Amino acid sequence: MTPVNCRVCDAPLNPKYIFKEMMFGSREEFPYGECPNCGCIQILQVPADINKHYPPYYMSFNQIIPPLKRLPFLKRLRGGMRMKKKYKTSDNKTLGYLKPINTMPDAKILDIGCGKGQLISLLFNEGFEHVTGVDKFIGHEIDHGYGVKVLKKDLSELPSNTYDVLITHHVLEHMDEQVKELKECHRLLKKGGVFLVCIPILGEVWDIYKENWVQLDAPRHFVLHTLKSMGILAEKTGFTIKQTIFDSTAFQFWGSELYERGIPLMEPDTHQTYPIETLFTPQELAAFEERSVALNAIQRGDSARFYLYKK
Repeated sequence: MTPVNCRVCDAPLNPKYIFKEMMFGSREEFPYGECPNCGCIQILQVPADINKHYPPYYMSFNQIIPPLKRLPFLKRLRGGMRMKKKYKTSDNKTLGYLKPINTMPDAKILDIGCGKGQLISLLFNEGFEHVTGVDKFIGHEIDHGYGVKVLKKDLSELPSNTYDVLITHHVLEHMDEQVKELKECHRLLKKGGVFLVCIPILGEVWDIYKENWVQLDAPRHFVLHTLKSMGILAEKTGFTIKQTIFDSTAFQFWGSELYERGIPLMEPDTHQTYPIETLFTPQELAAFEERSVALNAIQRGDSARFYLYKK
């Protein structure tokens, strides 16, 4: 095989692993390499038929979109005060993404690779009125009403210096040209804007399960980052990482346990997630969650949120 360089730091990848497709259980094999410099793991060659690995029942294509509910005028008028109070008192997961950067309701937000637009719909219902999604792989543009749209466009087609906040929620790992895509994101942000990147990250569970780590997700995940590789990628593309929050869940354990036992994540007949309650006791699942909380506290969980600020 032709030598392949790291998509992040350009060092020659060490061809080291063969990972199987296990979400749907095809067990097709794909070679991956490890970067000796930044430590990230990458697919050596993106399959020419990669689209076949995103069937119609793939999870992001079946998002549940909540009905949009525009806040009453007086609540919108008190938007900033209301949002500050919600950040202090609410444990809402959607608001939790924006709480660390105190995003106010008048911010212009773009969700990249958003699928049908579930996240922007949830944000709109929380009071953020200037929310847009973009996904070049959807069949057509989607208009949810109240100006909430999902655009079928490439990032290069969007105007520069437009957005206060960009979000990629478990999307970056699916991108082949990492540096190019982040440079586009830098161009889209206003000065001082924030880019929220949610990704799987190599941690304790990778060390334990190796080729059975559920978040490898071959061949859909092209790049599995380390803290070092994310720092290099940010620096190369004009960003500074000011905050990193680890947010892994019990999924890292029970999903990897499934793969170790040769069980696909999705059932072949129903395309629903394997009924884990038939395999694990409530006590075991609770223990997985406790271990995840502990790993997050020492930055060893398998999922993290990076807050990148435009220089």
